[in-house]
Amino acid sequence: MLRPGLLHLLIAAGVTLSVILVGTLVVNMQAREVEARRQVDLLMAGYSLRARLSRELNSVLYLTSGMSSYLAVRHDSLERKEVEAILAGLHREARHVRNLAIAIGFRLTYVYPVKGNEKAIGLYYPDVPAQWPDVKRAADSGMPVLIGPVPLVQGGTGLIYRVPISVDGNYWGLLSSVIDSESLLNTAIAESASNGNMIAIRGRNGAGMEGDVFWGDAALFPAPGTQLVDVDVPGGKWVIALRHAETPQQLALWLMHGLVWLLALILGWSTLVVLAQRTQLGQLALFDPLTGLPNRLLVRDRIDRALSGLRRDPDRTCLLLFIDLDGFKQVNDRLGHKAGDTALQHTAQRITGAVRESDTVGRWGGDEFVVFMEHVDRGSVSEMIAKVRQVVELPTNYAQQQFSVGASIGLAFAPDDGNTLEELLRAADSRMYENKALRREDSPRDAI
Repeated sequence: MLRPGLLHLLIAAGVTLSVILVGTLVVNMQAREVEARRQVDLLMAGYSLRARLSRELNSVLYLTSGMSSYLAVRHDSLERKEVEAILAGLHREARHVRNLAIAIGFRLTYVYPVKGNEKAIGLYYPDVPAQWPDVKRAADSGMPVLIGPVPLVQGGTGLIYRVPISVDGNYWGLLSSVIDSESLLNTAIAESASNGNMIAIRGRNGAGMEGDVFWGDAALFPAPGTQLVDVDVPGGKWVIALRHAETPQQLALWLMHGLVWLLALILGWSTLVVLAQRTQLGQLALFDPLTGLPNRLLVRDRIDRALSGLRRDPDRTCLLLFIDLDGFKQVNDRLGHKAGDTALQHTAQRITGAVRESDTVGRWGGDEFVVFMEHVDRGSVSEMIAKVRQVVELPTNYAQQQFSVGASIGLAFAPDDGNTLEELLRAADSRMYENKALRREDSPRDAI
């Protein structure tokens, strides 16, 4: 059987562990719910960013749709001033456009504005390895493509929207819009970034997840909690990665886990204290606080239960000893109550050591003790009483002095002297007084 202290420790540990498990489960459920809401918010932010990117791109891409029709119709009668005037008008209306250019065949023939773009005039695309594959792809497919961001011949980087011009089903030339990628992306991303989202975009030249990252940190794509949103662009797609930056919610989550542990420890400690106090109260209710022996209440309960069994088995013999200390009052009067307490404590230890482990030794009150024995051999009772008296009368050292007390002992047999505790006590008490009187006549003595 587990000792009370160990049992209490196990119960307290169980309470602590239960609170931690339940609290952690609740916190984790709450965290998952919060994270799910955050992911939905993040996904909605991705859709919103996609819409803004598409809107900004379309404002540029649709600008040149009329120009491509004009070139297809007037391809054999173009007038430079007229073409440059149209390009200038488009440039004034455009957002994020650095310059507009027209290639006849694969050579750039018209560029607006000229200033800052001088190096691009007369450019022959096959001579530019960084741009030629995508130019050829647009020419071969006859479909517009969005290239970049790529290094520009005239300096810097930009997105290039290329629209192939076909005449009678054959490639004639190319209309290009060079877009300031920083301006376009900053405008589209500003709102999402201001909400604390981390953003990256990959898909250079419309290659989607296979393309390079051209905005933000590439490490964002494989990071847990990142939402990916596709954006269709002419000739391919981009992929946006969005992730919430670390927020105070993360700190709040750790704080909640800390509070769960703190609460668990407090409840565990409180449980241990309460159980210890209950055990202590139980000890106080059933055991004598000075000697640690069962008190009158517990002795009575044990004897009553034993006597109940005796009534079912009358052949058994039980013995009750009633012990009163002789000379105890003199010890108290001469040496003080602490000396008297020492005498009672030593007496309790000595009687307990002199009888069987199965016997009940209790403090009845004051300087009176009882011993109750079941299954007694009547022939050994006198020897046992002499042994108890001998150990009780051993000298006791206290405060560099030595004293001893005597023991007057009365006995009662059950069922001979009665079948109840009251009957046995009356018989044992009467014989104890007879023994005390006899001892006083035979050997009057001073206890100190």
